[in-house]
Amino acid sequence: MSKPRTPFAKSLGAPTPKDYDHLVQRASELSGIPMVDLLSSKRTQRVSQWRQAVFYVLRHKGASFPEIGKYFNRHHATIIHGCKNLEKHADQKPVRQIIIDLTTPVTHGDTNN
Repeated sequence: MSKPRTPFAKSLGAPTPKDYDHLVQRASELSGIPMVDLLSSKRTQRVSQWRQAVFYVLRHKGASFPEIGKYFNRHHATIIHGCKNLEKHADQKPVRQIIIDLTTPVTHGDTNN
């Protein structure tokens, strides 16, 4: 019996390709960076930071490094580096806020009718 990849993997289940698409779309909406840029090889600090945040969230939802790498057309070592880099800067408020924004459920409309 194999153990879960992360503490969250068992409770959340591994993300599906649709989950990947939704997360990249959410990152695009929050950051104002086109999805095409998040999936591209652009290396500007802002694009890289948001892309690495998506790597990090997917990893903590149970995706493997090779699975994430395949989706982003990158080697798994790039994903490992991105996750480690994000963790290294997690004490900075802007980085923490990106993670919070990406993991906060989206609410649609006013529920107080």
